[in-house]
Amino acid sequence: MTKKRKYILGLVFIVWLAFFITDFSLVKANKSPLFAVPIIIYKDGGSTEYYGLGYKVIKYVNLTVEKGPEVVKTDFGTWFMRFSFPE
Repeated sequence: MTKKRKYILGLVFIVWLAFFITDFSLVKANKSPLFAVPIIIYKDGGSTEYYGLGYKVIKYVNLTVEKGPEVVKTDFGTWFMRFSFPE
């Protein structure tokens, strides 16, 4: 492997890691991810599936009469994670 190719792969990995850590930190703070794209929006109050580069964020939203839409839970995992509303 050439030195230039190693440099490019290292740079791509660092950028991916920055995206991953930023979105993970935002999800832990109960906010929407910055670098993941909303793909599926459910009609249950606004639950959303976001897809990032190798990861997936699911934001579960419950619609209540008193408070309106409120985030119940946010999950962070792989693309294979399934949507299942928390009980």
